[in-house]
Amino acid sequence: MPKERADAQPWEAALKRAIKTQHKWGYSVRPMRGKVQVERYWKDTGKRQAATLPIEWRRGCEREVLNALHGINAAIAKGLSLKDAVRLTFDLTAGLKVQTNWREIYSRFYDFKVPAKVKETTWEKEYAPRLLWLIDVLTGADAPNNAELALAAMRAGRNGQGDAPGSRSRKLRIQYAVQMLRFAVSKCGASGRWLPPDEDTIRDLIGEPAPNSSKASQSGQALALSDEQFLRLFDSIANARWKLAVGLIGVFGLRGVELKYATAHRDHLHVNYGKRTAKGSTEARDIPILDPAGRAGLGQQLLMTLSSGITELPPLGSTDKAASGAIDTFLRRNDVWMEYKADAKAMGQRVSLYSLRHCFADRCAMATPPIPPKAAAVAMGHSLQVHLQTYQRQHSLKLVKEAFEISNTSKVAI
Repeated sequence: MPKERADAQPWEAALKRAIKTQHKWGYSVRPMRGKVQVERYWKDTGKRQAATLPIEWRRGCEREVLNALHGINAAIAKGLSLKDAVRLTFDLTAGLKVQTNWREIYSRFYDFKVPAKVKETTWEKEYAPRLLWLIDVLTGADAPNNAELALAAMRAGRNGQGDAPGSRSRKLRIQYAVQMLRFAVSKCGASGRWLPPDEDTIRDLIGEPAPNSSKASQSGQALALSDEQFLRLFDSIANARWKLAVGLIGVFGLRGVELKYATAHRDHLHVNYGKRTAKGSTEARDIPILDPAGRAGLGQQLLMTLSSGITELPPLGSTDKAASGAIDTFLRRNDVWMEYKADAKAMGQRVSLYSLRHCFADRCAMATPPIPPKAAAVAMGHSLQVHLQTYQRQHSLKLVKEAFEISNTSKVAI
């Protein structure tokens, strides 16, 4: 601990007593070139760290110093160094006063997300504009003082735009804000008042679209094609290269981009693609054959065609993002596909490339015996939670009825 100076003032002794009262051990302060220098000592390891605060060493600085140490101590408890904790406690761009440094938290959140969880391009396009708006909200003249109020302010974007309940823009603004606020508390030692509220409150803040509102062309879950519909589409394709591409997607439940990472083996398709999301990344996987009802042997035929190299896959663009666009462009020239899209639209629903992936998920669920959801999720390259919430929320009533009939027939035979 720094030695007492001979010319120390009474207020300095009072400041040190106040620090000792709030923090029983570990912290000490002293003047350093007119500023407050704080030292943190760990008795169990004998380690010391020191950093200078942007606070003048003067009579009346006690409240600022104690407030700063409160934030610094919370950040250190999350594993940060003293100097990092100081940076998170002072936003120098907003003046030399103690307040959460949201710009520093934003920078650390970026390092946490990119590239381990999301791609740089995704961050720049989706995260950055929304989180920079959140920082403006948190540092503005009428800044909220807790997470729920901050999320309420994020219901509308800059200039009051995109505030329709349930809209994609409003949903993403609030969801990304929730992620960064949770990170601020759990990883950076921000005050607990910045911890987002429960999920029900978050859903209420996002809201639901009005019953009579028109949906965006890509809103809502894509309908699953039945095996019968998939085979009709497959048989309607004359181009051998595109027939192979669409066949692989429908039989093995691929994402469009995964065609670029697929290799055929004797009894399975190997996909070496890593999809990164906020919830984790997809690992390389093997997808066993599960033929569509009424077309036994199709999976083996597609694997042999792909492995032989005689028929190549069609051009899918120079980037991963372009692959799905290329497939969608081709399908829009197919009369059967456009018929499916028109029928879905007439029912207020939609068909997209993911309808082929949903087709595979339904095939797994309705197989005899059914593929366990966990096994199907692994084959499709996503979590069990995503599989149950997105890919098995609804099934064709016809297929459900057929599955029960088959089960009952088997019991009678036994």
